[in-house]
Amino acid sequence: MMGKQVTLTLSNELYEQAQRWADITQRDLAETLADALSIALAPVYGDPQLEKPVSSLSDEEVLDLCEIKMESVQGQRLGRLLNRQRAGELSDEERRELQALIQVYNRLWIRQSEALAEAVRRGLREPLAP
Repeated sequence: MMGKQVTLTLSNELYEQAQRWADITQRDLAETLADALSIALAPVYGDPQLEKPVSSLSDEEVLDLCEIKMESVQGQRLGRLLNRQRAGELSDEERRELQALIQVYNRLWIRQSEALAEAVRRGLREPLAP
């Protein structure tokens, strides 16, 4: 697929994190950054609760979202694939599956974080202890 070339200036810390991720996944840095952007900027489809701004949710919906978790089967598969990755045993198909599961995990984690912040803002939960 053809694409546009973009030049970015990254902080040293972000660059090092991206390089570590590229090393872990045994991929090119540019490809790793492109994948990270596609994950971060990908629209979420399927669950309307994940599409609405957290601030527009009811108190009950915010509290439910504070407890959101990856489906058990997906979490177990993610763990197995991460172990295979550490052992250097991932096939290309498994690498794609791992990236997809990481995307799901990250989306849920971000939504949960947003919900926790909103719950604290509304006084529904106490702030997390430092």
